[in-house]
Amino acid sequence: MVGVFKSGSFPSSFPDTCILKGSFATLPGEDTNNIKQNFIDHIATFAKTDSWLKENPPFIKFKGYCGDPAEISKNHPIINALQKKYYSVRGKKAEISGREGAADIRYLIKYGETPTTIFGPGLTELMHSTDEYVKISDLISATKILALTILEWCGYE
Repeated sequence: MVGVFKSGSFPSSFPDTCILKGSFATLPGEDTNNIKQNFIDHIATFAKTDSWLKENPPFIKFKGYCGDPAEISKNHPIINALQKKYYSVRGKKAEISGREGAADIRYLIKYGETPTTIFGPGLTELMHSTDEYVKISDLISATKILALTILEWCGYE
């Protein structure tokens, strides 16, 4: 995803530079360094097809944050417990999906060997948005689901 595009220095001049800044994600099982190299190779191959880019090849630099992917099985006991309590509170099945973005759970999964999931109230499309909000009813439901899941997980009867 390209999030920043900067080009040129004056409105009526041909740009002498073009800087693109963005991010990309990899899937569990993919090698991040291999994906980076494939991206570099793809851009280099394309640049050879353009007369100007052939003489002025793009410079690619990976800078800053890089988060490797992580996952746990949909059949893991913590997922099953969360699904069961979700159904008991909401009266419908929980939607299970992968997170399409960075999340700190990868550290617990990959380096702490701790099965981890993301769960919470609200709509994914509103997360970290300018007008982010959560309905009080969703917050109450999520609190009940988490409390009941924790009690079951810890063996409380």
